[in-house]
Amino acid sequence: MVEQQAIRVLIADRERETRARLRRLVESDERFTVVGEAVSGAETIERIEVARPDIVVLDTALRDMDGIHAIPVIVERSPRARILAMTGPRGASVDELKRLGAHECIDRQSAAEELPERLAVMFPDIQAPLELNEQTPSVRSTVDEILALLVHEVQAPLSVIEGFSLALQVAVERGDDDAILEATRGIRRANASLRSLIGSFADVGAMESGHLSLNLRDAQMVQLVKLTVDDLSTRVGSHALAVDSGEDFWARIDSVRIRQVITNLITNSVKFSPRHSKITVRVRRENDWARVSVSDQGPGIPAHSQGELFQKFSRLGSTGSGTGLGLYLSRGIARAHQGDLTCESAAGRGATFTLSLPLKPVVASEP
Repeated sequence: MVEQQAIRVLIADRERETRARLRRLVESDERFTVVGEAVSGAETIERIEVARPDIVVLDTALRDMDGIHAIPVIVERSPRARILAMTGPRGASVDELKRLGAHECIDRQSAAEELPERLAVMFPDIQAPLELNEQTPSVRSTVDEILALLVHEVQAPLSVIEGFSLALQVAVERGDDDAILEATRGIRRANASLRSLIGSFADVGAMESGHLSLNLRDAQMVQLVKLTVDDLSTRVGSHALAVDSGEDFWARIDSVRIRQVITNLITNSVKFSPRHSKITVRVRRENDWARVSVSDQGPGIPAHSQGELFQKFSRLGSTGSGTGLGLYLSRGIARAHQGDLTCESAAGRGATFTLSLPLKPVVASEP
């Protein structure tokens, strides 16, 4: 049986929170995948050239070039893509939007509830998700993929532990206290790496089953970020790591999980940006949202690759170590908080990853 390909969705909306909410809705259905986001009409046109979406969910009140003017251009540039136009009470009529080339229309305010159903109606040939007990081949494939990667990745820390264990035996026989101390430290570091690796795979399983646990407590965001940065100060090498923050504020979060996300973003920036370059971590409160962004001066991420960025096992061509789970897990943690993790980048212009968290999220797994 040929595996069913997910329908590729491009979301174009002027508001960040709306885009994040629509993305969560779309990606909650395995039949669909978001391949890009746009905030303006011009950006929508640019994104369809590289993302090749099957459908564009289009806000008709976009910036610079509104959706009404963008629709004919989308039809011309990507005639195979369908257009679901989101309208408001003062927007163009359904008849006018369809005359311009929209395939269907939906009220922008109700899109948050109706979008998955409307997408399914627009693609009647795509099969509905199977029940869990009918997914044996797919589940087996995923398990085999994870197991193969886990077996591969544990080899490195196990080899380190084996090497230091032999060195420890020799050091003990010689009575060399310095060598004993060095060997035990090496074993502890490799053990921590192994635990972290296994924990990442366990988190993937919990996240995908909807059981990623959160221990929500009130925390000071600026203080948490500064502590995380201080802890990483010895791991950033020659990079200049700076925190840009205003007054501190409180948010209800799982501090351990959020530190995990920030650590991943910073270490990624260190890995992919030049030596001696600057990495800036900004912390801001914007209305009812906490924003933590990590910006680097690296090579940036081409537009055609950004759709893969948060996918499981995606490493965007990196040949270094790593499982390709960091950003996938980080976005999952953000969304478990009812927030999101996004990226703004362009080739040659660095990258900025922004973690958005509601100050008082409503999370089902809250103890």
